[in-house]
Amino acid sequence: MSRPEEIQERIGNIRQIDSIVSTLRAIAAAHQIEARAHLDAIRAHEAAVAEALSVALAALSDVPQDIADPGPGLAIVVGGTQGFCGAYADRLAEAARAEADRGARLMVVGARTAGALGSDPPPVWTGDMVAHAREIPAFAGRLADALLAEVLRSPGLAVRIVFADPAERTLPLVHRRLFPFDFTRFAPWRGGGVRTTLAPETLVAALVEEYVFTEICEALMLGFAAENAARVAAMARARSNVRDRQAELESAFRRARQDQMTTEIIEVTSADTDIGHHG
Repeated sequence: MSRPEEIQERIGNIRQIDSIVSTLRAIAAAHQIEARAHLDAIRAHEAAVAEALSVALAALSDVPQDIADPGPGLAIVVGGTQGFCGAYADRLAEAARAEADRGARLMVVGARTAGALGSDPPPVWTGDMVAHAREIPAFAGRLADALLAEVLRSPGLAVRIVFADPAERTLPLVHRRLFPFDFTRFAPWRGGGVRTTLAPETLVAALVEEYVFTEICEALMLGFAAENAARVAAMARARSNVRDRQAELESAFRRARQDQMTTEIIEVTSADTDIGHHG
């Protein structure tokens, strides 16, 4: 059995681990709160652009029809960047692999997911998620530029984005189509004549670009929140395990200390008896 001093040292180590786990959990929870605040702003902007699209579509003589099956095309997968989030990064890597099996080219956000995916097939682009929610719009701009380069190389390319939904505890995956753009989601405005200084086609194209950019921002923000939700859950499990282990060690320390005291009492008693015999 370990000596009480050795067990006490291990208890000290466990307490340090508990402190680290609690800190990681608190940071992840703070990132979730930060993401929710930014999501409200993104969705408000998205609603405003959607309303403008409805008005602009009313000026078009021929609204494009939806394409039911746009084909494999390209998939943007918003995965995991950091560790300590359970199987989250691997789940997104599996989703990316499923998209590749369908024949899609891949753009992958998150070093952990990209590493779990491997290089077969190699993504056409990879990038790491930013550290703070406020940095996501700038990151979305870089991702959109990379996406535009792919679309220019392959006109008519079907594009979708895959991310986890942090609104539910199980973090289900969402597959959202970006291109071909689904105009049927926007009912043309019926409020009367529309005046614009731009040609309707030019205005609609600009609004579609803005709407897609906002959708990318939203997906990245949700992915950011989902990874932190996974980390909060993983750290909660780790904290429970750490505290169970600490309780076991504290119990072992009490037993070892009691055994040590008993041994010392026996040794002292035996020594007294020997002295009595010699006297």
